[in-house]
Amino acid sequence: MRGAPESLIRQLEDRRRLFEDKGAVADARMARVAGRRDLAAGITLGGKQQPAGSGIPGSLQNGPLDLSTDLRWVAPGLKLLVFIVDMCGKGGGVAASQQDVWQLLKGSSPNLKEYFDTCSYGRTGLDLEGSTVVGPIRLDCGGIGNPVMGSQPWTVTSCRGANPLGWFYAAETYATNVLKLDLSQYNHRVMIMPKLHQTFQEEGCDWAGISTTGPINPEPTRPANYKFSYTWLAGACDTWENPWLWFHELGHAQWLHHANTPDLEYGDIGSAMGGARGFGLRCYNPPQVWQMGWGSAFVLLTRGDLRPGETVLRWLPAAASEPDHFMRIALAPAALAAALAPASAGADVSGLPAACISQLWVSYRTSSGVYDMPWKEPGAGAVLVHRWDGTSFSATYKPYGMASLRLPNAKAPAAADVPVGSSYVEDGCRLVITAQDMWDGYALIGVCVRTSDSDTEEDCGDGLDDDCDGLVDMQDPDCYNGGGGKKTSHPSSPRPSTPLLDFGAEADAPGLIYEGLLHVMINSQSKADRSPAPSPKPSPSPKPSPSPKPSPSPKPSPSPKPSPTITGRSNSSPGPSPGRSGGNLGVARGTTKTGTGRRAMAV
Repeated sequence: MRGAPESLIRQLEDRRRLFEDKGAVADARMARVAGRRDLAAGITLGGKQQPAGSGIPGSLQNGPLDLSTDLRWVAPGLKLLVFIVDMCGKGGGVAASQQDVWQLLKGSSPNLKEYFDTCSYGRTGLDLEGSTVVGPIRLDCGGIGNPVMGSQPWTVTSCRGANPLGWFYAAETYATNVLKLDLSQYNHRVMIMPKLHQTFQEEGCDWAGISTTGPINPEPTRPANYKFSYTWLAGACDTWENPWLWFHELGHAQWLHHANTPDLEYGDIGSAMGGARGFGLRCYNPPQVWQMGWGSAFVLLTRGDLRPGETVLRWLPAAASEPDHFMRIALAPAALAAALAPASAGADVSGLPAACISQLWVSYRTSSGVYDMPWKEPGAGAVLVHRWDGTSFSATYKPYGMASLRLPNAKAPAAADVPVGSSYVEDGCRLVITAQDMWDGYALIGVCVRTSDSDTEEDCGDGLDDDCDGLVDMQDPDCYNGGGGKKTSHPSSPRPSTPLLDFGAEADAPGLIYEGLLHVMINSQSKADRSPAPSPKPSPSPKPSPSPKPSPSPKPSPSPKPSPTITGRSNSSPGPSPGRSGGNLGVARGTTKTGTGRRAMAV
């Protein structure tokens, strides 16, 4: 294997000096590249690193490669309160035992604890000692909801309006009055529905999951005010037992939105918040990793770093190797001032149109292990380009997967998953991103601004790469064709319209997201083949359907008072269940032994 490229050595040295100048705290995960690679040792890989679960909600976590206008947090550890419910004997009864739930949380791989540990790089853990599983609890068929929310009546036969919140109020009333639990200790509350809830609820309630967007309380101005979230999971055995569904819904609970492509809701192959395309379990995409405080940019570019007709080359580590692995390209004029780009003295010399305000995120992603398998072939990977314009932990923008680029000299996924092509053109910006080379887990990325809207070498003597195809002046065949011969260029992806509501969001339950499409994908996973095990701990991974068609969102019935928003495809209001207790009631805390519950993974 050839030695380390000089450009990579220089880039890592520059990065180390930047962090030393900024006084960033070194991290135990410093890159030490020795021997044949002869790279700089002790490269700090991001701002102040946080151990698992020690993020401080409300405190700024900006690092040297963040903008001064960013507002970030490190998502704190998850303390779950899980309710297993029976809804007055309907729908075939309870879906799980306490042992079943603990098996999912911490049992054989894949499990939810390892999922969060892996994808958060150890920064946001599942606090098993601080989590509790309650139930089964038998709810009445109806009741009156929380007085704080207007004492609205609720029923188990409708998932609309404030009804889902009523179910939680009933379960929480029991947990407080009978089990004497202190509910304030739990920042995420999860309800596992009866086995077949859709059989006794009205049409349109056949969702896989629902979650609040962020916490149940009005959106806080600072994450320190975060109280708790609500999540509802369908009780079918191939649904609630899927760790991907938990990871997805709890992502919503921490302000993450669906990861789409311009043509498909859930279409981003690079995120668990998508999943309509791809192979197995997966982590979040770069903007979502940034939003959660799990990683920072390895490279930050603004207008001050770009020049027309010149290509900026930067190396990126594979996503699985480092938390700070992606390139963030902030093109809004305001980002230039926020970055205080010294090279440009604050002037915009990029040649980018003023109307170009996109924020692009570039990464090198591989199928690296059971918890991150976007593609079937272990070790296969691609350069992913995402668009996300947010700058805070609670931003309402949706991320879009814009392109998957083949990386020369790297193992590529099947052509159907990553079409042949190594460049992406950002519509309306003249910006071209290219995947140029790979060396020992690092991807070489080129970023260039065309000198005009043309895709040809218009001036064959200006010393510039006018069309950003890597060929300058007379090196470009365009110059032998009189400068007028159009080359075949890879079309840019259509620009998504400015943030739409998530699929299935209901007007009378703002903040709740209903997962109608998820249930289609998860059902298909139960028929999928087992995933090859690329990591030392082999394990099955579910295989989502290649491209399921979303079913239409149900029309909401009006609700007297708006309830917190849910993501998914059904909603209801909570109400207390007046003192009803049922059989097999109980509470299992984090210290309870897991037992021998079944583990029917959707494979």
